[in-house]
Amino acid sequence: MSNSRRSSKETQTDDANCLSREHVVWGYRLFLDREPESEAVIDEKLGLHSGTKDLRRTFMLSPEFGAKNPELTLFHGSHIVIKEIDDQLRIFVDLSDSVIGWGIIRGAYERDELDFVRRTIKTGQTVIDVGANIGVFTITMASLVGPTGKVYAFEPLETEATLIAHSLAENNFADRVVVVPAAVSNEPGKGQLLKAAQTINAGGAYLTDSEQEVPAGHETNPVELITLDTYPLKHPVSFIKIDIEGAEPLALQGARTILMQDRPVILSELHPAQLMKVSGYRPAEFIAEMENLGYQCHDLHESELKPYVDEGPKVKSVVFLPASAT
Repeated sequence: MSNSRRSSKETQTDDANCLSREHVVWGYRLFLDREPESEAVIDEKLGLHSGTKDLRRTFMLSPEFGAKNPELTLFHGSHIVIKEIDDQLRIFVDLSDSVIGWGIIRGAYERDELDFVRRTIKTGQTVIDVGANIGVFTITMASLVGPTGKVYAFEPLETEATLIAHSLAENNFADRVVVVPAAVSNEPGKGQLLKAAQTINAGGAYLTDSEQEVPAGHETNPVELITLDTYPLKHPVSFIKIDIEGAEPLALQGARTILMQDRPVILSELHPAQLMKVSGYRPAEFIAEMENLGYQCHDLHESELKPYVDEGPKVKSVVFLPASAT
């Protein structure tokens, strides 16, 4: 799970304020040769897309567009390849995932975030990857902590966790990484992930409850829920990367003891729409809760930390530093 973004951060443009219902309707007509099936799918696309470029990309990379225009598409169906991401680091990637998979292949995926990880994590540390997806952060972290360190990667989706396991074996990192097939939240138990039945983005699944209506074209997957405070980790924890589609406040509530005692640096996605949908938090409320735990929020901009600025609906990465480290 992880890294779900409706599109990569790099694709968000200044056309964000001009998307309308007519854009969505004509997108269906031009790209899929049909009318939208309901007002609900129109509203969903208006809520998930930042502008016309983002919307066009989604239509053109959809399985339906690919089936109707096979000569215009690259890959549909699973095609696993190995990509070298750093000097002598290799990762298994599925080419059917055009957001994360192709982002990694092009060297464009989460560049600022990965640079920050490389500058921050040290040999011998214990670090955590919450929402590991296919493991690009996990593999990078494992190379940084070395054989004396430990990485805990939490990924509830079986397909993504399997790719992580292959990449660990490829890099001889199995002895320093623990892959946990569970979702992280504020209470242990059973939960469910909502995900598109067919998708170009393996990072789009998010936690939901049984009372929420399943949108058309989506499905739910039962998952185990754990808390970081109750999981048997090696302490102290020095770093947490977390990207779980709006469930970040819940997961960090379940890590209060770690945050208070170990004081890890936290790299987090901040996705305003998903925060409200999954956790019921506005960004300001999430940041205020972290401030109450002695953490200060910073924007991650071009690999550097800047003062936090509220940018409305924009999806971005932030870093929470313990007050003693600022």
